[in-house]
Amino acid sequence: MAKAKKQTKLKIWWIVILVVFVALFALYGLFKNTTPQPKESSRYQTYQNSEFGFSIEYPQNWKIKKDTQVFENGDVIAFRISGPTQKKYTELSDGAQLAVSKPFKINTELATWMKSYFTGQAKFSKLPLNNYAFEAVEDCGYMECMRYYFTKIDSQIYGIALYADGTNAEKASFENALLYMLKSLRFDNGKSETITKEETILKVKTLPEVIDYLKRVPNGLVLVNGEEDDTYMVQVYEIKDGHTATFNWYNVNKTTGEVKKEF
Repeated sequence: MAKAKKQTKLKIWWIVILVVFVALFALYGLFKNTTPQPKESSRYQTYQNSEFGFSIEYPQNWKIKKDTQVFENGDVIAFRISGPTQKKYTELSDGAQLAVSKPFKINTELATWMKSYFTGQAKFSKLPLNNYAFEAVEDCGYMECMRYYFTKIDSQIYGIALYADGTNAEKASFENALLYMLKSLRFDNGKSETITKEETILKVKTLPEVIDYLKRVPNGLVLVNGEEDDTYMVQVYEIKDGHTATFNWYNVNKTTGEVKKEF
C-alpha cells in the first residue's frame, strides 16, 4: 500500500514538472515573439548629394561605389553588395547594385527616347513612385537582366539602374533592399541653398532703409527668425522696454538671393 502511494506521488511530481516545463517554454516563446524587433529603416543610412540634388537610403552593409559606368553619360553613385560566389575584378554576377546616373537632357519625350535607346526586346512600363512619374524598362541581355527607371526633374533626366542575382533566398533579400532604396529616393527639384544665413543677413543689412534704421537704432537686430522650403525669413527689430518692436520682415530666396519686404 505504501509503495503504491509512493508511486502515485512520483507520478504527480512528474506531471507537475512537465506542466511547469511546458509553461516556461510557452512563456519563453511568448517573450521571444513579443520582444521589439529593430525597424527596417534602422538598418539603413542616408546618402545625400547636394550637387545633383537627391537623397537615398541604403543598407549599412552595402558598399558605396564611385567608379561604376552603368550609364553612358556617367554615374553619380552606386551602392553594391557581393554574394558569396562573386569573384573579384569580374562583372557583378552574384549580388546586387543600384546606380544613379548623372542628370542629362534629351530633345524628345522621355518615353520616346527610351524606346529608341533600348533594344526591341526590352519591356516598358510606367511607375508612379513618391510623387514622381518614372518610365521603367527591363532589358535582358546575355546571362543578365537589368531594370532601369527614368524620371524628369526640372527639365533634366535622372536614371536609376537595378541589378540583383544569387540563390533564391539571397536574390529575394536583395530585391527587398532595392525596393526599399527605390522608395526612399527623393529629389530636391534642382533647388539648392546657395545663399547662407550669414549672406542673407548681410543682404538685408545693405538695404537703404535698413541702413538708415540701424543708424537711428544702434541696438537694432537683423536675424533669420524662420524659414520655409525656399525662403529665409529675416526680422529687423529692437528689444524695447522688454518687448519686441519690429521694423520690418524680409523674405530672401535661398537660391537667387532675391529680397522681398513684408510691408
